[in-house]
Amino acid sequence: MQNHSIENIDDLIQGIRSILSNYCCSFSEDEQVLLNDCIKKFEEMGTAQELHTKTDLCIKVVGILMKVFTVADHFKNLF
Repeated sequence: MQNHSIENIDDLIQGIRSILSNYCCSFSEDEQVLLNDCIKKFEEMGTAQELHTKTDLCIKVVGILMKVFTVADHFKNLF
């Protein structure tokens, strides 16, 4: 079960990196920083041992993504 969670986190990290590399010119510098912060939090989540730590990191990632989605009007064109 633990390995499955880590694979999903790795997939999320790869997805964000892919979006950044394919659409980097569409993102503002602030948006790129926020998405890179998500990557860092996901990496921390993958190595965290305690459930409450993982939960805290997940909440932080959701908060960061909310900032990106509310600031980034161009996301409407990506999806």
